Amino acid sequence: MKVPLFIVLLLLCFSCRTDDPAEDRMVDHAEKLMLSDPRKSFDLAQDLLKNHSLVHKNKVRSFFVLANTSNVMGKPLDVIKYGHLTLENATEEIDMITKIKALTLIGNTYQSIQLNEKSRMNLDRAEQLLSSPAVPDSMNIIRGNIFYLKAMNYFSNMDGNIALSYFDKAIHQYLISKEPVARINLKFAYVNKGWALIDQKRFNLAKQNFALAKADLGSGSKKYPPLFVERLEMTSALAEAKLYSVQNDPERSNAILFGILNDQKNPQVKKEIENDVYKLLAGNFLKKNDVGKHDYYQNLYMSRTGKYNRTAADLVNQLIQQEGKEFAVKKKGSDRKYFLLIGIIVLFFLPVILFLMKKTTELNIRYRQLRKEVHGVLPVGNQ
Repeated sequence: MKVPLFIVLLLLCFSCRTDDPAEDRMVDHAEKLMLSDPRKSFDLAQDLLKNHSLVHKNKVRSFFVLANTSNVMGKPLDVIKYGHLTLENATEEIDMITKIKALTLIGNTYQSIQLNEKSRMNLDRAEQLLSSPAVPDSMNIIRGNIFYLKAMNYFSNMDGNIALSYFDKAIHQYLISKEPVARINLKFAYVNKGWALIDQKRFNLAKQNFALAKADLGSGSKKYPPLFVERLEMTSALAEAKLYSVQNDPERSNAILFGILNDQKNPQVKKEIENDVYKLLAGNFLKKNDVGKHDYYQNLYMSRTGKYNRTAADLVNQLIQQEGKEFAVKKKGSDRKYFLLIGIIVLFFLPVILFLMKKTTELNIRYRQLRKEVHGVLPVGNQ
């Protein structure tokens, strides 16, 4: 089951006041558009960085807008690029919360292209920073998202018990959070915890978590883009179909799965989980001894899996090239600074060196003159 990549999108920046209200308003506007109009938000942040001399705080916020909107638009390489620029410009004390968000976003993106070790490294750094005094206790939504993503990381690596412990940590943080966005993230935590419980054959507990995930979001659902709510509904349905499948009820499972495939509300959401649907359908038809349909859906699953793996591999190769280019640019810049420093040192010390050389030459001349004078006054017999 794929990680819901949008969970980090709900990590909106907090308003940070500066001495320039107009500049604040521009950055605020870019942040508010991150979900509703990510393309415009991205363009606004780029314009701010190119054409305005931003104060430190707003510069960091603008880089984070670029990273966040790249995530919304499904551009993982740009997420990593602008996420690292956010980290490079952030400081440990002043921008601690943004730094944690950026690490979380980068970790989530690495996991989406199957670089699990890189993902865990960034999420571990984010978790370590949570203990900083600069992070207030009220930041439950941030803690919850980090724990959630770490749970998904361990889940994808088949570390079920560790995954469950992090799901529980995430759920606890979402439950005590006062942020409205925590409610929908809580639902996804319940869904994926239930999925992990199925793998451990703890079916009753899985059912309980799925029931909690299906609970009505209430008036809060209107605050989220329909895409997120529809993704939650489809993910919950897929999890329920999985439960029926492992409990040897392929008919009920297939009814749900075909309902997902026939859903016309949001093709983008359906596309994200289609491969999981095909895999379950193949297994269900095998249980029904329908070899023809098993082979059909198994071939669809294998074909899409191969395509997905090739896409992930291409992204990794592009990432390697991108990081190579960035390293070359940074190395060129550092080499230029190094040679400039050497030049400054040489220019600074050259007069001193020339002065010392001149003094040394004068001393040598004076020394030779003294020797001549001494030898000139000595008696002949002593020479």
